Amino acid sequence: MSPIAESTFGALLEHRLVSVIRAATSEQAHDAALAVIRGGIRLVEITFTVPDAPAVMKRLAGRGAIVGAGTVLTAAEGRAALEAGAAFFIAPNLSPAVAGLAREGGVMFCPGAYTTTEILAAMDAGAHVVKVYPVGIAGGPDYIRVIRDPLPRVPMLAAGGTNLANVAAFLDAGCVGVGLGASLADPALAAAGRFDEIESRARAFTTLIERRGAPSPRA
Repeated sequence: MSPIAESTFGALLEHRLVSVIRAATSEQAHDAALAVIRGGIRLVEITFTVPDAPAVMKRLAGRGAIVGAGTVLTAAEGRAALEAGAAFFIAPNLSPAVAGLAREGGVMFCPGAYTTTEILAAMDAGAHVVKVYPVGIAGGPDYIRVIRDPLPRVPMLAAGGTNLANVAAFLDAGCVGVGLGASLADPALAAAGRFDEIESRARAFTTLIERRGAPSPRA
């Protein structure tokens, strides 16, 4: 594992949460990201659904967070993310081209998968963590427990339908972390300028993790 990937993976194991930033404008995305950072969340994913996402990543440099790219679907997006200084790639799928760029750039790679076959294919392609998606609405923590029986050493990130009520259950089921979308930085809140509410939600999530006090599992 490269130094950047190892450091980012270590931060995920320590902090457990990844904030997923989606917004209608780059300015809203930037301000939403700052709100989750103020709320204590360390890993910030700027998705390529955000207009001019790489510019947002660049603006967040030095703001006390580990910034990465989300919804990285193409090689062009991967290259743009690397140029913007992204420390990790997250995607809802597995793209061999994106996997190759993640290896080339030495960043933490977290592609999406759901079945055991898909998860193992992602690991074979060089994934450091596999985003089990959309497990929050399809399967839940019980699904994680079942698939971890044959795959106990695969680091898994729960995503898609995750929220304050199920984060602890996903971690207890064996996930190394949880990706948080609309339950944290809801694009509707950003559009309404309610960044204080996004910050408050971030604090609620980080407080939950702090109160658990359990060390992160190493797969």
